[in-house]
Amino acid sequence: MADHKANLSTGCPDKSGIDSWHPELCNYIISAEYAHIIENSRALELRQMKERDTSAMHEYFIAKIRHADGCTRYLRIERFPEDYTPTTSKQHSASRVSSSMDSLKERAASDEVSTVSGWPRQDRVLEKVDLRNTNITLIDLAIAAWVVRAHNSQYRLLSRQCYWFSDMVLRVLEEAYRFRVDRSLSQDVDVGQAWSGEEYSKGGWAGIPCHKTRQEQVAVIAGKFRKEHDRVCDEIRLARERQEAELKEHEQTGIQKGREEGREEGREEGREEGREEGMEAGIQKGREEGMEAGIQKGMEAGIEERQKLQAKIDELERAIQRK
Repeated sequence: MADHKANLSTGCPDKSGIDSWHPELCNYIISAEYAHIIENSRALELRQMKERDTSAMHEYFIAKIRHADGCTRYLRIERFPEDYTPTTSKQHSASRVSSSMDSLKERAASDEVSTVSGWPRQDRVLEKVDLRNTNITLIDLAIAAWVVRAHNSQYRLLSRQCYWFSDMVLRVLEEAYRFRVDRSLSQDVDVGQAWSGEEYSKGGWAGIPCHKTRQEQVAVIAGKFRKEHDRVCDEIRLARERQEAELKEHEQTGIQKGREEGREEGREEGREEGREEGMEAGIQKGREEGMEAGIQKGMEAGIEERQKLQAKIDELERAIQRK
C-alpha cells in the first residue's frame, strides 16, 4: 500500500499506513517543527463501529481528536487484506474484506489511518469511550495501533481480520489507561433505532463468531505498548534536552560574537577618532606654528627694514653736515 503524505501541521494524515504514521509523528515532535500542535492533540472519544449495509460487516474504530488550535478532526483506523483493489467508486473501503471472503489464505494486512469528516451516521456503534477526563494523546493512539500491527501484521480471515485489529487497539488502550468502555450500545447512530441479532454482533459475520477477546493477549500487547510509550517519551525528552543545549550554546555563541564584534567596533571607532583627533590637532598645531613663524618672520623683516631706513637717515645726516 502506498502511503499518502500526512497533514504535517496536525499529525492527522489524509491517509497513511500504520507502519509510517507512528514514526512520522515521533519525528515531527523530535524535530520540534510541529511539536506543540501534535503533543497537545487530545483524544476526546473513541467509537468502535460496524458497517451495516455491506456483506463484509466490516469493523473499525474512529477517534475524535481535539488539537491545540481548537480544531477537531476524526481519525478512522482499520485493517484490510493488502491485495484488495476497489472496483467501483461506490464501494466503501470495507468491501475489501468481502472480496476475500472466499479464501482463508493468510496474506499481508493493510492497516490504515485516515481522516474522515465525522461520525459515520450509516454504521452502527458497538462500543463507545468518553476520554474527556483522560490525558490520552494523538501519539498514544498511534503507538497503540503500531504495536498491535507489530504484534501481528498478517491478515487471517478467521483470526486476524478487521474485528481482531480494531478490538485489540481499543483493548490495549483500555488496559493501559483503565478507562470505562460503554458496551451497552445497540442502536443506529443516525436514527437511534434499536437493533439486535447475531448477524450484527461484535466480532461476528452473519451470526458466525470470528473474534473473541483474549485477555492474556491484550496484556501482552499492552506491555509492548508501555515499553514503546516509555521509549518514545525518553527519545522526546533527550531530543528536548539536546535542543535546549544547542539553543543555549547558540545563545552563548551569539553573546560572545556580539562582544567580540563590539570590541572590534570600539577599537575601530577609537582608531578613527584618534586619526580624526590627530588630524585636527595637527592642523591646529600647524596653524599655530605657521602663525608664530609668520609673526617671527614679519618682526625680523620689520627690524631689517628699520635698520636699512636708519642707515639711510644716518647717511643723509652725514651728508648735510659735510655741506
